Amino acid sequence: MWRATGGGGVSADWAEPCATAQADAALPRLPGVSAEAAREFAALYTTEFGRLAGYLTALTGDADLGRDAAQEAFTRLFARWRTVREPRAFAYVVGTNLCRHRWKQSSRERSAVETLGHALPDGRPAHDPWLRDLVQRLPVRLREVVLLHYYADLPINEVAAAIHRPVGTVKRRLHEARAALATAVADSEPGVPV
Repeated sequence: MWRATGGGGVSADWAEPCATAQADAALPRLPGVSAEAAREFAALYTTEFGRLAGYLTALTGDADLGRDAAQEAFTRLFARWRTVREPRAFAYVVGTNLCRHRWKQSSRERSAVETLGHALPDGRPAHDPWLRDLVQRLPVRLREVVLLHYYADLPINEVAAAIHRPVGTVKRRLHEARAALATAVADSEPGVPV
C-alpha cells in the first residue's frame, strides 16, 4: 500500500502512495481524520508494528506483553497523530515506557506478596475461617459492606460508590454488622464481653 521514503528520520513527506484506490477503500473511515492522515498512519503501522512488537518482546521476554505494549503505543500515537513530529520514535518511546511501567508494577506486586507472606504467622490462615463463617451468616446488605471495607480494604467512600449507596448508609450498615458480629461472637464464646 505505502512505502517509506528516505532513511532514518520521519518527516511530513515520509511516505508515498504505491497502490490504487483499492488501498484507500480498505481503510476505515474515521470521523475527524483525513484520508491522508489515515493512509500515513496505516503505512507507519504496517511497516513498524512487527518491528516494535519484536523489540518489546525482546525487551520483556513475553510475546503477549510485547504485542499488547506495541498495540497500546500505536493507539496513543494515533490519538496524538496531528501533534507528533516523529511518529516512529514516539511509538518506540511509548512502548518502552509501557514496559517499564509493567516492570515497576510487577516489582511492587512481588514486594507486596513477599511482605504479606512474612506478616502472617506460620500455620495460620490469612483470614480466620470461623470469622469468615460469621460474616457469611450476615444479611447480604450487611455482608457486602463488611467484605468490601474489611476484606477488600476499601475506604468507606469507595464502598459507597461500589454499592451505589450514600456514605451514611454504608457507615450505618457497618455499625449494624459490627454489632451483629459482636453478638454472634458473645453467643459462641461465653465470657467474651459485647
